[in-house]
Amino acid sequence: MKLKDKVAIVTGGGSGIGEAISKRFAREGARVLVADIDEVAATRVAKEIQESGSQATAATVDVAHKDQIRKVVRDVLASWGRIDILVNNAGVGGEKWFAEGDESMWDRIIAINMKGTILFTHAVLPTMIEQKYGKIINIASAAGKVGQGRGVVYSATKAAVDVLAKALAREVARYSINVNSICPGPTNTPLFAQDPELGNKIAQGIPLKRIAKPEEIASAALFLASGESDFVTGHSLLVDGGITML
Repeated sequence: MKLKDKVAIVTGGGSGIGEAISKRFAREGARVLVADIDEVAATRVAKEIQESGSQATAATVDVAHKDQIRKVVRDVLASWGRIDILVNNAGVGGEKWFAEGDESMWDRIIAINMKGTILFTHAVLPTMIEQKYGKIINIASAAGKVGQGRGVVYSATKAAVDVLAKALAREVARYSINVNSICPGPTNTPLFAQDPELGNKIAQGIPLKRIAKPEEIASAALFLASGESDFVTGHSLLVDGGITML
């Protein structure tokens, strides 16, 4: 087991990539806090992990609110005594054409994708510094590398959390804390389940001619969360089927 006795927090853990990461970490021995704004989804994932014989609990949290994040961190420490891994996965998109956008939509994307990552990272960092150990993984996006039409502000926030990982990695390396990011390409999340034709259309522009499975992103996260990546920090791991090499 690659994560035996480790304690992990996965934001946006109630569906899609976050669900796959939560379940993969649990199978590898981690105790997992499934954090999601959707209480029903988070509870379902935690229950499924428990029923498989692993340890998990759920927490309802809006990552744009510092007080909610601080409570989650306090509760994890009270229950499990440490925090070894943070996966900043919670995120939103759903933009219109940029010229048709509005400030309230942009504020929401920035608050969840970028500010939420900053707030959650800041909340767990004192514990990791005290432990002199930690793994922080930001789920960025290939869109943060190449840009995405109808996703201008989304792309900007994903580029920001990618660079955040690189910059923070320099600061906290002396505490044996690794900070990295994963940049997925289009992934078979509930959005594509609702519209399979959209996934098929997008796949034609991917060199591997398909979109990713959430489990493939989870495999990358497992590598960065495990001891196998102890000498990897400040890295952007592209899991995009070759989009960014075009």
